[in-house]
Amino acid sequence: MTIRRIGPALALLIISPLIAEFLLGDFNIRQIAFALVFVPQYGGGALLAREVTRRTNRGWPTMLLLALVFALITEGFTNQTLFNPNYAGQHLLAYGFIPALGTSLHFTTYLLTLHVVWSLGSSIAIAEGLAGARWREPWLRLPGLLVCSFLFLIGCAMTTSFTLRTFHFVASVGQFAAVGVCILLATAVAFLGFRSSDDPSATSTSRLPSAGVVLVASLLLCSAFQFWFGYAPRHGVNAAFALLSLIGIVACSLALFGKWSRRAGWGPTSVLAASMGAVLTYGWLSLRRFIVSGGTSLGVPTTPIDVVGQVCLLFLMLGLGYIGWRRLPAARSSGREHFANETT
Repeated sequence: MTIRRIGPALALLIISPLIAEFLLGDFNIRQIAFALVFVPQYGGGALLAREVTRRTNRGWPTMLLLALVFALITEGFTNQTLFNPNYAGQHLLAYGFIPALGTSLHFTTYLLTLHVVWSLGSSIAIAEGLAGARWREPWLRLPGLLVCSFLFLIGCAMTTSFTLRTFHFVASVGQFAAVGVCILLATAVAFLGFRSSDDPSATSTSRLPSAGVVLVASLLLCSAFQFWFGYAPRHGVNAAFALLSLIGIVACSLALFGKWSRRAGWGPTSVLAASMGAVLTYGWLSLRRFIVSGGTSLGVPTTPIDVVGQVCLLFLMLGLGYIGWRRLPAARSSGREHFANETT
């Protein structure tokens, strides 16, 4: 019974690092052992954000803001990718670098969005699908929540230690302070700005688009985001214009899905459909990189075995999404009843 109860939590621990580092194409299938290294920070962070959100009876706005907090902690404190001009020898901050800030807002927008949409957002949506009728319930009791918190802290400590030993870079006090302020603001908005969980009561009488339409819209928007991020620096697009365009894509996505989420019938299956669009985007992006560029995004050469492994990983995530889709229809009514019971 215990394994069944925490099964979705265990799944999330694995799904998050697989999507964040392997489906993206940072690592190939022959490096799959590294997934265990990423479980504490990615898996622990995703599970912690999800459990805190559901335990406080809040929904996806809070979840995504906590995902932003995770992104800021990971890239601002533990990896320091937001400020290291030569992280992993990639020169990630060269395009649109602002000396006064010591970072590139173009890259910062991109990197934080990756964690919010993919590393945590899509991973949590898939895991909640696997939970079926329990998609909205906390999966961990207090001891489990404490273990999850400890796991995340251990992951952060491991990543920080590796980063300092490998890259010998430390951001300035001002940069750390700025990240800290952003974390506090995002946390405050997450808990003070959004009080109720996924409210099934519609505020719009417009027709809800089908899951297929939601998936395609997500795929197009995520693909546009990924394409533009790579296209702009390669073709000499003005960095300020590129940044505004990138932010524009994010704003359009928030507006569209925010509008749809207020329509009758929006629920976990719609969220899962949106996550599948994001998963497909990572899938084509990494396969193109492996085949055309012949290597991972970190420069490790890839072979036909890696291409096959990447296809298998993509189908695994799509398969988990399909299983969730099959399990969730019965959860729609139970979720509405559960919400109604809580608010009466």
